[in-house]
Amino acid sequence: MLRIQQHGSMPLLISIIASLFWLVPISHTMAGDEGLQQSKTLPNKNKISIAIRPNVQPFVAEEGRSGLEIDIVRAVFDRTQYAPNFVQLPRVRMLQTFNADGVDGTLTSNIALEGKGCITDWYIRHQNVGVTLADRMINVRDLNDVSDLSIVTFDGATRYLGPKFAEQAKKSPRYIESSDQAIHVSLLYFGYFDMAIGDEWILKLAQVNKKNKTGSFQPLTIHRILPTTYYGARFHDDAVCTAFNEGLAEIRSDGTYDLIVANYINRISAQIQAYESELVSAKPQDPTVQ
Repeated sequence: MLRIQQHGSMPLLISIIASLFWLVPISHTMAGDEGLQQSKTLPNKNKISIAIRPNVQPFVAEEGRSGLEIDIVRAVFDRTQYAPNFVQLPRVRMLQTFNADGVDGTLTSNIALEGKGCITDWYIRHQNVGVTLADRMINVRDLNDVSDLSIVTFDGATRYLGPKFAEQAKKSPRYIESSDQAIHVSLLYFGYFDMAIGDEWILKLAQVNKKNKTGSFQPLTIHRILPTTYYGARFHDDAVCTAFNEGLAEIRSDGTYDLIVANYINRISAQIQAYESELVSAKPQDPTVQ
């Protein structure tokens, strides 16, 4: 879904967005060579249905069969008597279905917000950032500086990123919310927006995938102008919350949690560093420089 707040001209933007669906699916091997196991659906395990969000790599991929968030939650439940059955739903319907008792639990629930059932300790966090093309040398010190920039961001950003961001977004000469974050880096590359705002690793992976698909790569500047948001899981049964927290504590203490995170993040970082090195080595050398 595309939501547009138009403060200026928007020529052919819809056709531009429609033409840029380039994201390369992440291989299931992103789960790693360490053999991170899926939850065992053994007879003595209590199966529970859990709403998960649509594919948003690297957190959720392959209809919920892999991804950073999915691997963490599976590892947690491997330490419990419960076996998760993931039900992939549009983001807005996850909480609606949970509140209507349509599922036993829901993932990616902001721990700062009140709601039905119990909320677990945080198991994943999103560090939302602003990204701009490095070559443009756009100076952004804080959220006050984004009001002069054209912005593309994720669906619902003015609700999720707080009132200060919403206030500055209203002043933007051109502001768009698009649910498909895969295209946001492409829109920066083509110069249709000054800044993309979203989770740092979603945007960096989109940058990697664009290079792999098209060969196009432009370095980005990361502007850390937004707070980190922490997410837990929400369940109707307090016993599930307790078991989840105990399993989460176990995988944090034995290093499993850090291994899963590093397995995704380190790969993305290594690929970006390699592409940046390629650019440097490809630049013609100045003969006057000794």
